Amino acid sequence: MDRKFDFMDNQVFDDRFSEFAKSKAQALPGKAFFEYAPIDTGYRVLENGDVYIGYYAPEARDVAIYFGLRPDAPVKLEKGEDGIWRTTLKYDSNFVGPKAFTFRVDGAETVSPFIPVYFCYNSIVNYVEIPDPNAEFILMRDVPHGSVVTDYYWSDVLEDWERCLIYLPPGYEKGGEYPVLYLQHGYSENETSWIYNAKINHIMDNLIADGLAEPFIIVMNNGMFHGKYVFADFQDVFEKSLIECAIPFIEGKYRVIKDKWHRGIAGFSMGSMQAALFSLKHMDVFAYAGLLSGFMRRVGGPERDVDKSLELNSHLLNMFDRGKFEREIKLFFRGIGSLDATKLAFDVDDELLAEHGMTDCPNIVRYIAEGYPHDWSTMRILFHEFAQRVFK
Repeated sequence: MDRKFDFMDNQVFDDRFSEFAKSKAQALPGKAFFEYAPIDTGYRVLENGDVYIGYYAPEARDVAIYFGLRPDAPVKLEKGEDGIWRTTLKYDSNFVGPKAFTFRVDGAETVSPFIPVYFCYNSIVNYVEIPDPNAEFILMRDVPHGSVVTDYYWSDVLEDWERCLIYLPPGYEKGGEYPVLYLQHGYSENETSWIYNAKINHIMDNLIADGLAEPFIIVMNNGMFHGKYVFADFQDVFEKSLIECAIPFIEGKYRVIKDKWHRGIAGFSMGSMQAALFSLKHMDVFAYAGLLSGFMRRVGGPERDVDKSLELNSHLLNMFDRGKFEREIKLFFRGIGSLDATKLAFDVDDELLAEHGMTDCPNIVRYIAEGYPHDWSTMRILFHEFAQRVFK
């Protein structure tokens, strides 16, 4: 059936860290600044969901696009007489949402300044928004909007300055205290990802306006590289910094309710492991956990993905003390896409829960996003579901 997408001009798709208004088209090189001669590069979404992409490289011999999710399936561009390399991506209902990619020009990896960028795969990458009919909840609407602020704090643990992004819900400026969610990105990403890749500020604005979510503050920290530490990810150093430095900073400056019953932690992929580890190791700190495209165990590779031993995952002992787990954790949300490349690890978590008699725990919610992979399109779906359940 023919599809028609008439919402791709919504301003949510221009809400990125580089700009909010649409960019001008690329100008023909060699012209004076005021002799603007636009050329047909960049990208645009067609009404049927196809995406046109153009890249100006008149001297290049080969130009291709490499998507992060499909590194072994480059999309070749065809060169026109005008020096523009072009392709049109055919709409695929299983390949929707924000899709990150880079160009390979004669073997050199690069990005186009005329296509949106965000941070992913440890670098700035281009991305295109392929229409997702299941995610209209991200669109900007005429509802009260919250704020996204940037703040900085010193971490005694990391011996360095840290930056965090903070979502303040609509009405925060009027007073009152709010629950707070600490929300972590995935491997190779950073504190900007949940805002500019997932658009959670717009998701929250809409949910709150519709009465589907409680207003709460969201704090996004960098769980990856920290100063002298080559890779902190979900190891002890980041855990200690979050609990001993980030949380006291937030509670000293922002109007948050300062008890565990109004504090949660969630994350994508690597961030989901952080959420599982930290919430179960620190039941006195967190009452809510969201594992989004994620896992209860320390996974990462064929052997770890199926390892059910508790030697590496001693934090699960607190979970398998069912009485304590049900008393101390109000919500333990487990979500993943059905096409996620790491779903095996999620399935092994299912087996582990069954073996320990935890399948029917009322505080564990299991959610499958049908037809979605391990990327930010799925995170929008999973966060939308989780946000409606947390702090209730």
